[in-house]
This record gives sequence, C-alpha cells and structure tokens, in this order.
Amino acid sequence: MDGELFYTEVKLNRLKLGEEYFLLVIVRDITERKEAESKLKAEKEWSERLIDDAPIIVVGLQERSKIAVFNRFAEELTGYKAEEVIGKEWIKTFIPEEQREVVYRVWDDIADNRLIDHHFENEIVTKSGERRLIEWRNTVITENDKFRMVLTYGVDITARRQAEAEREQLQSQLLQAQKLEAVGRLAGGVAHDFNNMLSVILGHGEIVLNKLHPGDPLRDDVNAILEAGKRSAALTRQLLAFSRKQTLQPEVLDLNAVVRNLEKMLRRLIGEDIVLELALAEEIDRVMADPGLVEQVIMNLSVNARDAMPNGGRLLFGTANVELDETYAQNHTGVDPGKYVMLAVTDTGCGMDKETLSNVFEPFFTTKEKGKGTGLGLATVYGIVKQSGGNIWVYSEPGKGTTFKIYLPATEAKPELKTTADEKETAKGGGEHILVVEDEDSLRKLAETALSRLGYQVSVAANGGEALLLMEEKGLKPDLVITDVVMPNMSGKELANRLQRNQPDLKVLYMSGYTDSAIVHRGILEPGTAFIQKPFILRDLAEKAQAVLRGGHK
Repeated sequence: MDGELFYTEVKLNRLKLGEEYFLLVIVRDITERKEAESKLKAEKEWSERLIDDAPIIVVGLQERSKIAVFNRFAEELTGYKAEEVIGKEWIKTFIPEEQREVVYRVWDDIADNRLIDHHFENEIVTKSGERRLIEWRNTVITENDKFRMVLTYGVDITARRQAEAEREQLQSQLLQAQKLEAVGRLAGGVAHDFNNMLSVILGHGEIVLNKLHPGDPLRDDVNAILEAGKRSAALTRQLLAFSRKQTLQPEVLDLNAVVRNLEKMLRRLIGEDIVLELALAEEIDRVMADPGLVEQVIMNLSVNARDAMPNGGRLLFGTANVELDETYAQNHTGVDPGKYVMLAVTDTGCGMDKETLSNVFEPFFTTKEKGKGTGLGLATVYGIVKQSGGNIWVYSEPGKGTTFKIYLPATEAKPELKTTADEKETAKGGGEHILVVEDEDSLRKLAETALSRLGYQVSVAANGGEALLLMEEKGLKPDLVITDVVMPNMSGKELANRLQRNQPDLKVLYMSGYTDSAIVHRGILEPGTAFIQKPFILRDLAEKAQAVLRGGHK
C-alpha cells in the first residue's frame, strides 16, 4: 500500500472445485534470502577482485597441481594469460625440470597432511624462459572435510636475494681488504725491525770478511753468513711489497711489450708440457708502473700456474682496455671508476676452493708441500698491484682452473727517454765529520766503526735529545747527519729541522727500515730527500754519504 517493492517467490497450482477451475497462488516473501544472495555475490566478486588485484602471485591448485585460479599479478610476472594455463599442471608448466621431483614431494605433503600454513621457496620459469625465485605460503581449502584446493601466495624475491648476495660479497670483500690491510701493517712492521738486525748482520759480516786474508778458510763461513743475510733481505723486500712500502720506479709501460719480452723466458719457466698462449689486444693504453715489479708479478703468477698444472695444460695471457663504471666500483671494494688496462692470466690447473681463495693473498699462506714455497708469491703480487694504484681479482673453482685479473690505471703520459747513469763515485772519506743518530745500539756502533774505517770522523747519538746536546751545548759542527727517521720522542725530520736552524748548510741523510716512498706517503719526508733503506751494506752507506757530502742532496 505504501509502494514498497519486495522480492517474492510465486507458486501456481490449477485446481477444480466442482465444475469451476481456480488458480491457487502461493506467494512467499523472499526479501531476506535475496538480500543474502546479493550480499554473498558481492562478497564473492569482492574476493575475486581482491585476489585478482593483489600485488602478489595468487594461484589456486586442485588435484595434481592443476591450475584453477591465476590472478593478474601472476599473469604479469610469468607472461602467461590465465586462459593459457587454467587446467594445466602447475608443476609441469612452471617448475624447472631438475626441481620437479622435490616440488612434487612438497605438494603431496601439503595436500595429504592438509597443512594450514606451509612455507617454502623455489624457482619458476616464465614464458620468456627467465627464472625467478619465489617465496610461497600455502593454505589448504577443504569442503565437508574433503580436499578442494591449495591456495598459494607467492612473492618474487629474486631481486632481494640478488641484493643480499651482492651485500654479502661486498661485506666479504671489505673484511678481506681489512684483514689484508692489518696483515700488511704487521708485515711492514716486522720487516722494518728485521731490517735493522739484518743491517748489523751484513755490516759486521763485511767488516770480518775485509779483515780476513784471501786464503783464510773462515772466508767461506763469512760469505755463507752474508749470503743468508742477503736472502733474508730479499724476504723482507717481499714483505714490504705486500705491505705496499717498497720503493717504486714507475715508468710509462706498454703491458703487451712487457709480456712479449718475457715470452721466451716464460716458455722455459713453465716447461714443454704447458702450452703458452698470448691473446693481447692490438692496441692498449699505457700504464704507469715499475717495469721490474710488473715483470715480477707476471713471473710469480706464471710459477703458481705451473705448479697448479703438474700434468701439463694451458697458460693464457690476455690484455684489454676496460672502463670500470660506478656500478662496478660499488660492487668491488677499493675500486675507483675510470679507464684501466686489464692483464688476465688464466691456467687450466687444479683450481681453488672458496676457503683457499679467501686466504690466497696472505703472506706465508701456501697450499704447497713443506719446502716448496715461501707463501709470499701472491702476497707480493697483491702488494705490487695495490701500490701501483691497481686492483687484482681471482676467479677459481676446483678442477676448473684459475684466472687472475689485474687492472692498472691507464695513463696519457708519454714515455721518457732514459739517460745513462753517472759512474759511481769512490766511497772513501776525506776526514769529514759525520754525526750518526740511531736508537738501535748495535746498528749505531756498526755505523760508527764502518764510517771511521772509511776515513770519516764519527760522533754518535742514541736519540734526538743526545744529538741536540752534542751540537747546541758542546758545539759539535758535523758536515753530515745520518739519522734514523722513526725514533722515540723526536723523529729524524724534527731533529734535522732543529739542527738546521743553527747550521743551515748542514746536510742530512735519512735511513729507515721503511722505504722512502712509504715515508713520503706518510708526510714525514719530502720527495727527493736523501734516503737509504735498511738493510744496507756498508759500501752503499759510504757511497750514499759521500754523494750527499759532495752536493747530491742537501
């Protein structure tokens, strides 16, 4: 009566009452049922839209993983339309063949045990053939306690896992760099102290040798001592190379020319059962490096490759111009973007596992049997490359050989013409007065004895304070001061500056177990300063002192 509309269900029956026919009309109000159906339909449409618009993969799988639901995100990720895959087996369609057996077992476990919430990861193959790593959560849907469907939700974690792997790689590189830096500092300190002792051993050995007549049987013993001292000095040089504290004499180099010049020597070095191949780029940029040290790098890598191929194989040297961009630099600790020349050394030897790779550049680490190597070969290579401003990376797997890639910065500098070195001057002194300042007692006494024998007047001081006392209070005026660079309380540079205030023409020769390049780098000495590195033989000390006295250095 008020005009309201409502749903009805109408049932009609034809009846005969007497001679007349009637329609029996039964009308039932079904408004509530219709509203419930409408609500249920809306909820179903909303659920389907929610599934279809969800920003994750939603897939419904029936018996034997047949696809019944495949949302829009799944379409976008896989490249398949829903109509292409509905009714097909998920496992056969999307799972890589080598992983299917495992996924079938997971599927049976989910379906048979009615797991409410099950989590796992696996790869899928898209329509284009790309592999994506997906993290899944699965829910079993039942109806009247019977299995109906597995509804599985997937999140693409490919990029996340790649980022995690890259982060782990960078963390590993950083830790390795920090470890090598710490070991390098230790190695440099050990070499510095050991050089002091070697200077004493070599110096006194020379003095004893000079006192013996040519036929004295003790000469052989003393020569053996000197030879052992020189070999020990070579070891300290390798430690200094690793710690990046040895002296460099850089030149503009063509790496192709360096490799070709060594080719004959390398063939003899590696033996006839190893094939040497060169794959050198036709035109490469020049680099600024010490040629002798670059040759040492090549020789050390070649020896390592030879030892990794006891039954023969191939050794390949390759060069190329490369440009390392910001992305590469971000993924490789210690690399600056820019132009480089790459030297790659590849062998077909036994290769290395991950644990060996993590230690390969550490000094004294070796996989060779006792007595077959010092463990300094690759440590030296690492130090030379780093001190030359470059980077080195190693790639290896057991049984698949090894590749070392060395990147040295390209330079536009032009090669300099070499001049013939002047003849060495005689080392004899002419009565000049030398003040030796050295905190190591045995080395101080040795320098006093040796220089006195060579015709110099010698005074000694154990530290800067004693030297100042001799000159400022006792009026000592030496022609030359030979001083250690690193001493307690007052450095050699500080001492020289104070002494030259009162005696501006005083000449100074610095000495240290570190090298001049390391001292200069630390800002202690200026480039071009007169310097001699420990350990030294007495002849070198005498020649250096005389060169400074005659005006070679101030």
